[in-house]
Amino acid sequence: MADRWVLVHPPLLGPAVLGPLAGELRRRGAGVAVPDLRRLVQDPASADPSAAGWDRRWAAAVDPADAVLGFSGAGIVLPALAAACGARRVVWLDAVLPPASGPAEWPAEVRALVAPLVADDGRVADWTTWWGPDAMGELLPDEQVRAAVLAEGHRLPADLWSVGVAVPPLTAEPRYVHLSPAYDGDAAAARARGWPVAGDGRGGHLDVATGAARVADLLA
Repeated sequence: MADRWVLVHPPLLGPAVLGPLAGELRRRGAGVAVPDLRRLVQDPASADPSAAGWDRRWAAAVDPADAVLGFSGAGIVLPALAAACGARRVVWLDAVLPPASGPAEWPAEVRALVAPLVADDGRVADWTTWWGPDAMGELLPDEQVRAAVLAEGHRLPADLWSVGVAVPPLTAEPRYVHLSPAYDGDAAAARARGWPVAGDGRGGHLDVATGAARVADLLA
């Protein structure tokens, strides 16, 4: 296992969802950073909600690391982050796989899901509210983890999903870890590129938080 890891949360969630995995990796002797990148989605030069340039801001915020891991929607920006932090290894964890060269665009099904959730102020509803009042209790049964994730709830600029993301050449060793059926297509695309793929995709997307030891085993 690499000495220094950067774990990158998806735009829709904050770093707390990666807290259990970070703790497990630290117990196994790794150094782990989990930066909070939520505020960097918003373009500081825009008075209106806008995510223009968010990939560049995220890349500028990561520290040097041996390995960088992106969960879920963070996968689209992983090549830029890997280049920025000089990683030798990059891991897509049940994550969106961008094209081999950019600019990358969000999958059509993601854009279609988000479209009806846009409010009049140009922002999208907090992800933790998308699935109904009881869903988070089922998805995150640990009360402490659930409370931490809910406390980080935030609303993103609606144009995030229409902003292209630069994809620099990938020089780090890639790996895909497949947790849930929702990412069957991305795991298959990784296999088609000749990447190693760990996991069978029969679990849940939030196993990253509820089954950290098993996920850490897959990373190893």
